[in-house]
Amino acid sequence: MDLSYLNASIKAWKGEFLTQAAYDKLIGAEGIQGLLYCLKDTVYARDIEAASARYKLVPESSNRGNETDIVEGAFRGNLARAFKQLWDYSPEDARILLRAVFSIWEAYDLKAIARARANGISPDDSISVLIPAGKMDESALKELNRQKDIQEMAKLLHTWGSPYATPFKEAIEQYLRERDLITIELALDRFVHKYCLSAAEGNELNKKIIEQFIRQRIDSINISTLLKLAGEGLSPAGAAGYFLEGGKRINKDVFLQLSASKDKKTVLQGLADSIKDSHWKKAIGAADHDEAFFLEEQLEELTRKEMCRLAVIEPLSIALAVCFIYKKIREIKNLRIIARAKIFDMPSIEIKRFVIV
Repeated sequence: MDLSYLNASIKAWKGEFLTQAAYDKLIGAEGIQGLLYCLKDTVYARDIEAASARYKLVPESSNRGNETDIVEGAFRGNLARAFKQLWDYSPEDARILLRAVFSIWEAYDLKAIARARANGISPDDSISVLIPAGKMDESALKELNRQKDIQEMAKLLHTWGSPYATPFKEAIEQYLRERDLITIELALDRFVHKYCLSAAEGNELNKKIIEQFIRQRIDSINISTLLKLAGEGLSPAGAAGYFLEGGKRINKDVFLQLSASKDKKTVLQGLADSIKDSHWKKAIGAADHDEAFFLEEQLEELTRKEMCRLAVIEPLSIALAVCFIYKKIREIKNLRIIARAKIFDMPSIEIKRFVIV
């Protein structure tokens, strides 16, 4: 697999990532309008221009909703453009592995939309957390996000002939009976990670790197599931159905033992005691049981760092592309956090707490 041309291009694109100084400027901007002004001095300028034309911003307007649409539209447009560029520059044999990587975020989008519909969040609000990736481009996400409930999502996926119609079909009856979203999320995770691991079968270096990436994702999902199950009082037989096979840091016995924990604090203590990886142990040990969101982000950051470390060790491998994908998504997440903070007038010191650079 010759990735020399792709990796040379990625090295050039990496120079477009925002610096710490740029983040400081954006965090210190005055309101959403100030953020828009500062973004025009970055690589996002052309995306803001395109989004402004779409939403027809009047320069003198103080319509915060209109400005928010432009910012969100620019972020989605930039991310979609970056991923399309990555795909277009990739050789055919590399696309099989990249397709597996992008499917992780396709599943993320489906879960995010399902959560929004189940919790009564409007499409206008839920669109801002979606990540255009793979087959889930902006137009597909908008159409899915307009569906009134999870049943309608499943029907649309079936109409499209999407492979994701299968896990929805398998889980929809149980979801309608129990109204527990974890059934939908688990079906998606099983489906996606089974596909990803099958795409990474073999001894070739790039496949081994993707396999390592997927197994870390599985460990992260099992940890998140344990935090959701804490205090539910499930029996080992009941908890077994929630375990995702294929991880390396948490085996089934540990998962079943911790699934009976009375609260999240006990889960985190048990994980810190059982996981051998020093970086994961440190992140879990420092986690606040009342803020599980931060732990999920920290584990994702550890996966990114591992892929970027491999990109240095194996500079001609697929790890460089995976590192780029992770860094680009992290940048968009950071920008969305900053934008939402501006909308709600959050102090700069608080914004910095949520931004990971």
